[in-house]
Amino acid sequence: MPTLKTLGLLAAVTAAGLGGCGTAGDRAESRATVERFASALQRGDGAAACELLGSEAVKTLEQQEGSRCEKAVQSLKPGGPGITRVQVYMTNAKVDLAGGESAFLDREPEGWRLSAVGCKASEGKPADRPLDCDLDG
Repeated sequence: MPTLKTLGLLAAVTAAGLGGCGTAGDRAESRATVERFASALQRGDGAAACELLGSEAVKTLEQQEGSRCEKAVQSLKPGGPGITRVQVYMTNAKVDLAGGESAFLDREPEGWRLSAVGCKASEGKPADRPLDCDLDG
């Protein structure tokens, strides 16, 4: 079940799509972070994948899986190939994947880091569709 943070982030990102906020550089960096994360998962490089997760996402993942991030991150699937849309609003971003999943990012001092991965809308009417994420930190 998505947290209030994810629902709030979704609302902020939706507003960004309407308002056109975010620089081209932020969109490119967000896209690159998601691409590097998927590539690290495909290579089986848990350490590289974990470096792209936000600190809260790492804590959540380790609690969910009961192991250190480098091993626990292997339980995540990289999602469908290709990115279809990137939206940035100030310090948050949403990256939509061709497979229908989305990833959410936060801008941290080190750069863009993933805060939620493998997010899909739940069943129900469009207005009643909260996101269900594989990882929501």
